[in-house]
Amino acid sequence: MVLKDAMRRYYEENPLMVSSPFGGVDGIDTELLMQVWRALDIDLRGRRVLDVGCGRGFMGEVVRGLGCEYVGTDLVASRGGFPLAIADAARLPFSDAAFDAVLCVDAFEHFPEPTAATREFRRVLRPGGFVFLSVPNYANVAGIVKWRCERSGAYAPNSWAPFRRWQPQELEHPMTGRRVRCAFRAAGFTGFRRIGHGPEVGPGLFPWMDHPKTSERVRFRLQRLFATIGPALAHVIPSASLHLFWRIS
Repeated sequence: MVLKDAMRRYYEENPLMVSSPFGGVDGIDTELLMQVWRALDIDLRGRRVLDVGCGRGFMGEVVRGLGCEYVGTDLVASRGGFPLAIADAARLPFSDAAFDAVLCVDAFEHFPEPTAATREFRRVLRPGGFVFLSVPNYANVAGIVKWRCERSGAYAPNSWAPFRRWQPQELEHPMTGRRVRCAFRAAGFTGFRRIGHGPEVGPGLFPWMDHPKTSERVRFRLQRLFATIGPALAHVIPSASLHLFWRIS
């Protein structure tokens, strides 16, 4: 309960951190979202969809536009005009087999009980349902930096992330592909597909790009370099990316 209260306060005080590679603060990159869903063979048309850790509900407009019934759940009340349940991901207030798909976009890494959450995902999914998961990935250089920064005491445990000039997060678990698979397999999921995110190979392999002391000139040059090589690296080595996108069934 202490961790959940801390997270609730953090996101109430830092609303700009309710975001993802798809957006989330004041809008959504629909083109990127559709591109990712096509790559993962995700078709939500006409489905009943639960968005866990929905933040401001930025996925709702897209999902409803596909003819879906959209329900969001989060620890913090949102300004969005959509059905919202204030609830813990580890104790979802829905009946068994209530949804065709579960979305969890850049929230899973903050869950105090990730395996309990995956069991709830499995419980509320209908047969043949699936989870779309977007989650930071620390099986790269960023993960080494995270370990060193937290181990040295420069950051509290589970707080470092290379976002917004290394602003400390509230419960940022060091997620990797292995940890994702372990958590979902414990809940009975067996199907895993993932892709990397080319634009985030840069912060995955060189997280100092967004360090407060990195000059704008150096940052700009690194951004240009990784904009060129990032997509190819993400295709060959998905874990080079700071984010991974998953379809799990």
